[in-house]
Amino acid sequence: MKICVIFTGGTIGSRTNGSVVELGTAPYALLEGLDMRGLEIVTAEPYNSLSEELDAEKLFLLAECVRDSLPHCDGIIITHGTDTLVYTAAFLGLMFGDCGKGIALVSSGYPLDDPRANGRQNLEAAAAFLRAGHKGVAVPWYREGKTAITPALRLMRQLPYDDVPIDLGGEALVYAGGALHGVWEYVPKPCPFGRLEEHNRERFGRVMYLKALPVMYYPEPTEDISAVLIESYHSGTLCADESFTEFMHKADVLGIPVFIAGAGGREADYETTAKYKALGAVPLSKASPDVRYMELCLAVSYGVEGGLLKEFMIRTL
Repeated sequence: MKICVIFTGGTIGSRTNGSVVELGTAPYALLEGLDMRGLEIVTAEPYNSLSEELDAEKLFLLAECVRDSLPHCDGIIITHGTDTLVYTAAFLGLMFGDCGKGIALVSSGYPLDDPRANGRQNLEAAAAFLRAGHKGVAVPWYREGKTAITPALRLMRQLPYDDVPIDLGGEALVYAGGALHGVWEYVPKPCPFGRLEEHNRERFGRVMYLKALPVMYYPEPTEDISAVLIESYHSGTLCADESFTEFMHKADVLGIPVFIAGAGGREADYETTAKYKALGAVPLSKASPDVRYMELCLAVSYGVEGGLLKEFMIRTL
């Protein structure tokens, strides 16, 4: 079995120098100790940076590397930092959801030279996932003696001071005791955007992301913004007061659609939900707000705008 390991940097490719975590020559050390029986490893390194420095250029460089590697291998492992892990996982899940091969993103909560690191356990689980012939984009994470392997489009970013990605729930595939347990649900999702060459990288970041807060301050929407995504409270609500109403009016004048993430999948809505719907905000179906953000960024970079963007976001995921 031929596996392509793509290194991108991050904590898993770093080392501790005093009180500073810095990029070093650690990435290839990750492969030391991996059970190589039946495996042929080839490597690639489209870029090398800490994951908090992730931008559109790096994302598309990685996508091009994955695309070019897929025909020549049976599966792909990508090493990645934890800070933006769920965003890159969502990006790849949207772009390569029906590639017919397994892609696993491997991270580590600490540099590999730290005894608390879980990078090698995550790598071992990723190799087992690919050996089993599973398809789709997955994120393994080792904790308390077992490694949960989660579909990329089911993840939310970590809580502050924690490094464990949040799983929105569903059937679980677990690697423990040298074997895989549970069910891997793979539903091929064709890329809804287009070919990599058709995107406009400069438009990728033109999505304003806001989070519902008490006494909310809304920034001034401008013409260079293509969409707004607001993460609601856990019950799918936000305060549709005068400041929100004014913000919605300004966005409407500029033709900027406003989406609400976190509002879908409930048996009943609060009356405040009806208020923001009446003002033109579009609630999205149940999905990770982080995945929805990446979906919006991709759609915008492929030229989906205005009313078409509303239709697109309602029918996808």
